[in-house]
Amino acid sequence: MSLALRSYRTARTAKRCSMHGCHRTIQPGDQYLRTSLPPLVDVNSSEHWWSLNVCTVCMRDDMADEENSAARFNEQHPIGTPVCAYPGFRPEVDASARRLDTRTRSAASVLGRTAVVWVEGHGACIALTHIDVIEGGVS
Repeated sequence: MSLALRSYRTARTAKRCSMHGCHRTIQPGDQYLRTSLPPLVDVNSSEHWWSLNVCTVCMRDDMADEENSAARFNEQHPIGTPVCAYPGFRPEVDASARRLDTRTRSAASVLGRTAVVWVEGHGACIALTHIDVIEGGVS
């Protein structure tokens, strides 16, 4: 199953940037990023997809870094790569962090401002910063 998580668009009407702390207005004719968060993921606690409009200022710097991170991950690790995923906190932050030994089920991509990947056995994407590749297979 392929999920369209983001698309770049040209505004036809004025709209507010949805990023936290940004008070810019996306004017007609401006380029912007339209992105969506799946149900029950991260800040989206509803049962519906949550769509965001992101102005070019908010997406510019972070998007390049995150897109590079996702591209590097995809070059080195094909779909099906064994990984250790931490859906909540990493163990360095919380000693009781949930650990999930699994495999990737998608290529890495950028969702909002974060490089993410989907894994088997978990219903939401997980930030690449919460993924450790398991060398030699799932233990």
